[in-house]
Amino acid sequence: MADAARNAAFCSLLRIEKDGAFSNLVTNGFASLSELDRAFATALFLGVIERTRALDLLIDRYTERPPEAELRVLLRCGVYQLFYMDKVPPSAACNETVKLARERFGEKKAGFVNAVLRALCRNKEEARALTDSAPIEVRCSFAPPLAALLRAQYPDRADAIMEAFCGSNPLRLRVNPLKTTAEELRSRFGGTADGTMLVAEENQPAILRHADEGFFFVQGYGSQKAVEMLDAKPGMTVIDVCACPGGKSFGAALDMQNEGVIYSADIHENKLPLIEKGARRLGISIIRTRKQDGRTPVPEWIGTADRVICDVPCSGLGVIGSKPEVRYKDPAEFSGLYPTQRKILETAASYLKRGGVLVYSTCTWNKEENEAVIDAFMETHGKEYTLAEERTFLPDEIAGEGFFAARLERK
Repeated sequence: MADAARNAAFCSLLRIEKDGAFSNLVTNGFASLSELDRAFATALFLGVIERTRALDLLIDRYTERPPEAELRVLLRCGVYQLFYMDKVPPSAACNETVKLARERFGEKKAGFVNAVLRALCRNKEEARALTDSAPIEVRCSFAPPLAALLRAQYPDRADAIMEAFCGSNPLRLRVNPLKTTAEELRSRFGGTADGTMLVAEENQPAILRHADEGFFFVQGYGSQKAVEMLDAKPGMTVIDVCACPGGKSFGAALDMQNEGVIYSADIHENKLPLIEKGARRLGISIIRTRKQDGRTPVPEWIGTADRVICDVPCSGLGVIGSKPEVRYKDPAEFSGLYPTQRKILETAASYLKRGGVLVYSTCTWNKEENEAVIDAFMETHGKEYTLAEERTFLPDEIAGEGFFAARLERK
């Protein structure tokens, strides 16, 4: 019988290939595997997505005719193990992939898979030279239109950004000061403590098993810095207009020492329980959830907020490190987001009191969703609002992450 971890990774990759499923949801299916198998399946699954163009380059070089779609996915699994998983012996990579091919496709196609993988084993140096000499967008598997957008917007850093989106990323935690300190968590889990942030390079699955204890929640570097930029204080009124899954609301509540009120709104009512559950776990009692389209003003909120969190729906180009399938998006798909982002910002800004602060943020490096949205707002509202701070975090600077945040102050 085929190896359970490899079979799980292959089946999940088929869902990505055929149905366009999201990687973070597909990997939930690995829960039934043992801890060791789950780690292997996850590494193989995410790695194949991350290197698809490079893997296809090798497959096409060592096959006389293009394999059918499902067989190509299986070949990618084998080739990834051969070239990117150093701890997997080549014999195991070949034998287990062939065994899976035999069970799924029959003896003839298993023979084809065996021939391709054995040819790659015999010509490993030549194959490595082929990928090493390929353009960076092939080595790091960025779709050509997305690579072109990156080069146009960041001509001096595009190669470094693409390279930085490959490989493992540290786990960043927002420490809950209602229950513990960063230093206490560091002594317990290891890693590096920095203010209310704990950064862990190792033992990530073991750490995450303690999430339900409420001592921390997972939050990226840029997202934590956006909350820091908000500077929420005890007793304030805060409105989070696109709140789910709740990380920025939680961060603001902790900065407020759980004193004041936070209205956490989202258009997706079915996601609001995620915020409520997370708040209970962290010991936060000041969050009030509400189903609300961020584009539509709430009359009773206008002019009432000390702070507004405006983390708008975006392309997600900054989370390629954790959702590698995003690297195959076509930028043409994003254009519909831009008017929505501008409308949500307009509405969110109306909630601020005089002297209040709004933080606009996205998890993308795309300037059309970031600087262009802020510039358009300031062109219309520059007499009433001040752009106090604006920052883009890029993955060659902050490992594995692209993020944008801007602080607007109402005069």
